[in-house]
Amino acid sequence: MRYLLLYFKGMLMGAADLVPGVSGGTIALITGIYKELLESIDAVSLSSFNLLRKEGIAAVWKKINGPFLLAVFGGILSSILLLSRLLEWLMLNEPIGLWAFFFGLLVASIVYLIKTELRFDLPSILYLCLGTLISFVVTQLQGGQEEISLWYIFLSGFIGISAMILPGLSGAYILFVMGVYQTIISYLRQAQDLVFNFDQATFVLVGSGLVVFILGILTGLKVFSKFLTWLLERHPKQIMAVLIGLMIGALHKVWPWQHDVASTSTTVEKNIAVLPNTHQGDADQILKAILLMSIGFSLLFIMERIKTFQKK
Repeated sequence: MRYLLLYFKGMLMGAADLVPGVSGGTIALITGIYKELLESIDAVSLSSFNLLRKEGIAAVWKKINGPFLLAVFGGILSSILLLSRLLEWLMLNEPIGLWAFFFGLLVASIVYLIKTELRFDLPSILYLCLGTLISFVVTQLQGGQEEISLWYIFLSGFIGISAMILPGLSGAYILFVMGVYQTIISYLRQAQDLVFNFDQATFVLVGSGLVVFILGILTGLKVFSKFLTWLLERHPKQIMAVLIGLMIGALHKVWPWQHDVASTSTTVEKNIAVLPNTHQGDADQILKAILLMSIGFSLLFIMERIKTFQKK
């Protein structure tokens, strides 16, 4: 039962990582697997190969917390493969409903973490403000690349995964800022199409791009998880305050009602949060947005009750 729940938590992480503005690290944090995830990733090292020679696969599998990683990353991969098309469609056709759901989930996670993790003293409040400021500044960035090389795709994967495991900083949004988000989503869609309609030229293009991107992800995942694990071991309260601040600073990017602002970039438009009554069109979606916000908000506490029940 535990690994089935871990699989579904991984699916939620994968779905969140696909959406610019939402972080899979946020989902890991609010579902109670964040620290174990970082520690398990950090356990995968070159020393595992020495252990493999000495004690065999079973010892290595136990050392790296294999069943946990398999369940979580299996869920993440399944979600990305199954939901990439759906989320792309929702972002184009039902953006207010989609963002409303994630906004409710993010607000609930902030409320929950402030209640359970934050100290109400001056240092913690200062760290909270620091995290909020960093997140807000990062989410104001714009950028884009007209021609994307393999080295840039590798760098995007390295930086993107670093943000993906940070609550509040969206890896997908970082990819969007770097101008590779649409390219990676397109590669994923084309890779699925190749299963039924193989084309050698497309296979070489898509395969090389995805392999390099995955190498960047694996490198960034290992480097950044080790750094975060080190910080959480030595300064847990301060880092938790910063992480909560990162989530607060990203709220405006998940707000359902956004206005496009003209940009000098050829590939990226800047959005600003506005009130529903000043939004261009879609005024009739307010009730639907409120309903989906409520569902997203409630989902966190449902997951928390399941986690509490599981411990009993």
